[in-house]
Amino acid sequence: MTGVYELLVKFDPHGLRDAAKAWKALGHAMDTTGQRHRNQVNGPLQANGPHGPSWEGADAKAAQPYMVTTEVQMEIVRMESEAAALVLNTVADRMYQAQTNLTNAVNRAVDAGLTVSAEGVISMPPPGRGEANDPEAQKARQLLGSEMKGFQDRVNAALKAAQTASDQGHSALVSLSANTLDPSRAAGSLLSAKNAVAGIMRELDLVDPYIPDGKDPAKNAAWWNGLTPEQQETYLTLNAAQVGNLDGIPAEARDRANRLVLDQKIDALEAGSASVFGLDQEAYDKRKKTLREIRTKLEESANDGRETKQMFLLAIDPEAYGGDGRAIVATGNPDKASHTAVWVPGTGTELPGVPDQINRVRQFQRTAERQSGAGQTVSVISYLGYDTPESIPEASNPMRGIDGAEDMRRFSNGLRVAHGEPKTHLTWMAHSYGTFAVGEAAKGGGGLHADDILALGSPGMGVGVFTAEQLNIDPDHVWIGAATDDPIRIAGGTVLGAAPHIAGFGGNNIKVDTSGHGGYWTDNSESLKNIGKIIAGVPPTTGPKEDPLWGSIPH
Repeated sequence: MTGVYELLVKFDPHGLRDAAKAWKALGHAMDTTGQRHRNQVNGPLQANGPHGPSWEGADAKAAQPYMVTTEVQMEIVRMESEAAALVLNTVADRMYQAQTNLTNAVNRAVDAGLTVSAEGVISMPPPGRGEANDPEAQKARQLLGSEMKGFQDRVNAALKAAQTASDQGHSALVSLSANTLDPSRAAGSLLSAKNAVAGIMRELDLVDPYIPDGKDPAKNAAWWNGLTPEQQETYLTLNAAQVGNLDGIPAEARDRANRLVLDQKIDALEAGSASVFGLDQEAYDKRKKTLREIRTKLEESANDGRETKQMFLLAIDPEAYGGDGRAIVATGNPDKASHTAVWVPGTGTELPGVPDQINRVRQFQRTAERQSGAGQTVSVISYLGYDTPESIPEASNPMRGIDGAEDMRRFSNGLRVAHGEPKTHLTWMAHSYGTFAVGEAAKGGGGLHADDILALGSPGMGVGVFTAEQLNIDPDHVWIGAATDDPIRIAGGTVLGAAPHIAGFGGNNIKVDTSGHGGYWTDNSESLKNIGKIIAGVPPTTGPKEDPLWGSIPH
């Protein structure tokens, strides 16, 4: 007790806090350097130009894994630096509180007339003259003796709290591996760092730091905006998975968090095996390949200085929906765009399809930019945020869309919150079963807060939805595209709701000059041009509504 008491009395928290600042500075430097490496080195070298990849061949094949490893190593240093800073700040705070409690207990004891030794032992003062023959004095001394025990208990509790804080800090710092960056431990090193950070949180009893439950985008945004930049950095680094899923916070923050999550997922797969993840070998290899492809896609535009062409990873979870996967990716920053569109795919689109979906939203963005006014910007989001049907028979089940409706509404509300005023022009557009999912989200819970809704190749837009007026939007801003030979026409009016291209549903049929169920975005087509117009808030070329028996109705 003697040494602890003396150390606690003299304790100055500034030393630990200054060390924490230094660690945070290192973490920030690694974050900045990592982004610069991704944007100016790795990204440009992997970007596809008009004649293929910027760098290819044997040398490129050999060097690219090392460049990826370099980025991963910088993320490890960033994570462990933030963790070290958290440990030091936490220990400083707890020891300072223990010192305050100790000081208060000692001062109260002295004020009561007790003696406190240099070792922190509280004792009674010597008896006064004549006290042995004074009943009142004896009674007062007995009362002081019981107070002395209380003061000593408070001193002991403060010393114990300080010792515990010191021991926890020591254990936490020791858990950070000194050889994490050893090249021989490349696979799994990010996973090791993640596990070490999780262990630190447990060691410091910080397993459940306050993060909103995510149900209210406005509350998420208020929480985020109430944090200091240093606190935001800590949450982004040490609680990336939770922060990356918070609708309503800035897209840049979600992107940073989710790119770290993506790297952690890839690293875990590379360090593990199919059996560890409960997958067969084919599914394991496919998931690993898919996540790598998504990472490459995200980096393709890294060297483009225009924010409108940057990619933002707004959600990533390969284990979601029983392993089908969840991923939400934007091209262009939706928080700053004049026009924002959310693209919802349909049946058969799972995580391996995300790279193609990224290509599609880029195509939609380019098309919309040609239609938008001067100075206006466009962001298009690929939304794989619900459990898409795996097959045509499964697409007759309305529960996939119904179950995903609330998440879709929350995401849309989050776009509005994060963008703020003036509002972006927001379009929700979908294909195939995705139109049913959008319809289910639009009809309930206040709707999607959309300015326009576009349904392509739709089998129906919601159980019980018979008119566009039920979608919580002006029916004049509901647009339907249906190719004359799209086989989805036979599904309209069945379990998924009324066929929206039919007269009586309302809304507007756009002109479609493409063929089949998947041709709506054919390059240089009128159909694609109309998609771009709707995204840009420009009236598209329309066609007639149809009679279920007689076909097109003149208008």
